[in-house]
Amino acid sequence: MNNIIDLQEISQNCWRAKYQGNYGVYTIKMTLDRDGKASGYSCSCPSDYYPCKHISIVQNAITERMVKHSPADKGKTQTTKELLNEVSLQELRDFVVRQAGYNPDLDNAIRLEFAHKLSGKLIEESDKNGKNPYSAILREGLEEASLDIELNCGNDYYEYDEGSLDLDTMDQWLKKARDYVEAKNYAEAILICKACIEEFAKWLKNTDLEIVEYTDFYHYENAPFEIMERIAESPDTDAKQLYDYCLSEMNKDKYSKTAFDGFNDLLTILAARIRAGEFITLQNNLLEKISDKSSREAEKILQREIRFYNNTQQPEKANTLLEQNIQIENFRYKVAGMRFAEQKYAEAKKLINDCSPKQYRDRRWDELLLQIAQKENDIPTIRTTAFSFISHSHNQKYFDIYKSAFTSGEWRDALENLLLHYEKNSRDHDFGTSGTSRFSNAAADVLVAEGAADRLIRYIEENLSAERLEKYHSTFAASYPEKTLELFRKVVDGHAKHTGRNDYEYLLRLLKLMQTIEKGDKTVSEMVSRYRIEYKNRRLMLEILGNL
Repeated sequence: MNNIIDLQEISQNCWRAKYQGNYGVYTIKMTLDRDGKASGYSCSCPSDYYPCKHISIVQNAITERMVKHSPADKGKTQTTKELLNEVSLQELRDFVVRQAGYNPDLDNAIRLEFAHKLSGKLIEESDKNGKNPYSAILREGLEEASLDIELNCGNDYYEYDEGSLDLDTMDQWLKKARDYVEAKNYAEAILICKACIEEFAKWLKNTDLEIVEYTDFYHYENAPFEIMERIAESPDTDAKQLYDYCLSEMNKDKYSKTAFDGFNDLLTILAARIRAGEFITLQNNLLEKISDKSSREAEKILQREIRFYNNTQQPEKANTLLEQNIQIENFRYKVAGMRFAEQKYAEAKKLINDCSPKQYRDRRWDELLLQIAQKENDIPTIRTTAFSFISHSHNQKYFDIYKSAFTSGEWRDALENLLLHYEKNSRDHDFGTSGTSRFSNAAADVLVAEGAADRLIRYIEENLSAERLEKYHSTFAASYPEKTLELFRKVVDGHAKHTGRNDYEYLLRLLKLMQTIEKGDKTVSEMVSRYRIEYKNRRLMLEILGNL
């Protein structure tokens, strides 16, 4: 029996469940596709697993609910459909209105389902009095969310990770807006998006609760703008109206709590169609107010200008902006990449070397430096830079590049030095059964890459463990089947002393691996026969070994 304490279909194919867990009440949300399979889900539990166990529990509960209420099972009792056939339209309308007054979820579901019936009237009302009819609906929904948060503050909400709190009413109306976009009903979608933008901003500004910190600001700030960006790209959109809306709205005090960069991002797309000069002036004015021209804020403004120039087929202006602002690391990197593509390697290297100190910069700089070194056949730089990529762990791509920078005679010494480096710097303090050397997975990986089966099997024997043998045996088992089976027998016999289902299942896995080795079937058969005598009282162990 599960601990689901509430399960509701809050809109078509969108479900919400409450689950009593070990750390409070969790909220699970699930969207189903046309086939009834989960196409999206979330859970507020603190589990590190994704998906967590609650997702499958809720999905099964939804399936049971749908089967239970399917027409096939209604033959023996009066169905809801049959009952409603006996109810007058007025009685049904009165009942729905009355229930919607008690149930906010039902009220919102009705608005979501039938808003299109008022589509023309809503738009006409908006144009006539300048008020967005969806604003009041969103405001009520967000006020309800605040009330729910206050009621639950002492329970499970403070167990949430940052950004994990969903606002149902926003999610549902944003989905409705996306549906309108698919139906090319842009006017209705824009009204919903505007309401979401404005009401969420007010909610953030006026909701003086710590729990707001757990809301995904980025999603709810940007999702409406992302929808409107899709609309703005359509030639059927009134670009001037949207442009004027952004200009008139963006500097209002209600947006002071967060950035709301979506206004400028939307203007970037609209400006490609109208008032381009005004847009560039606006961005330049914003840039002038920022004292640190290498800051993230400055980068965002310049990125919008660059995007605008690329959208309007002016790549030379976009590139000029990049070159004029190489104090921004991302821009410097792009310019260095441009110089590399132009085969201006000296200029590219200067841009790289003049960047932030090596210990603080992104590895992409070393990747570009390595590419230049390969083009110039700069052996010392290839060696040092490729080595920096493999100095802590094995990476086949960079290992091959590193090896290519040595002659066959040089490589023998370089390989030994690399193996010694790995063993010296290994963090694995398990010295193995012999205790003669510190084990390094990177060193073992290099021996695999070199095809050094004889050396690898000795290395594993010196540092023997079931996990290492399981991981590396395939490299040397074909060449040394008897020795490999001997090593397996040693670790499996040791593991057989452990008790517990997980230990027995791991034992089974090791024995199955042994069966894949030449003469492994015979060895395994002998070992299992011995275990049946030695561990005859371990019923679970013998049951699991019966799966061989």
